[in-house]
Amino acid sequence: LVSGGILHCFWRRATKKSIKDRSYDRKSTDSDHFPIEFEEEFFSRNIQFFGSKNFEKIKNSYVVVIGLGGVGSHAAHMLARSGIKKMKLIDFDQVTLSSLNRNAVADWNDVGSSKAIVLKKKLEKIIPNIRVDACVEVFREENAEKLLHERPDFVLD
Repeated sequence: LVSGGILHCFWRRATKKSIKDRSYDRKSTDSDHFPIEFEEEFFSRNIQFFGSKNFEKIKNSYVVVIGLGGVGSHAAHMLARSGIKKMKLIDFDQVTLSSLNRNAVADWNDVGSSKAIVLKKKLEKIIPNIRVDACVEVFREENAEKLLHERPDFVLD
């Protein structure tokens, strides 16, 4: 299996053009025009690991992440990279200097900006076909129904 996997990876690299060599304008990408072959290549290791049927379940899941600090930002980041295509991010707070060392994707330029909006923008740059809803508010019992009205498959708090 290992040698077959190495041969398969080598064959793919030798026979496929690099994404840089393809005529595809990544800067003008929107979720409705992300070529399927790029999506398949981007998630190829996930598909190999989980299998096509299970990857489809992951891809079609809807996840809500509440709190985007040291744990939540990393969880949302990795969920997106795992193939989740629909996600809601909820956090009332802003990126601060003291939170930069724990945040998954925020950098110096994001200080003072909403954690939810920053993470949404970064995830959309990494995975153009993801759909992210950023909510800048505190999650409370009073607004839980409003924030979870779409009935997510999973909620991470």
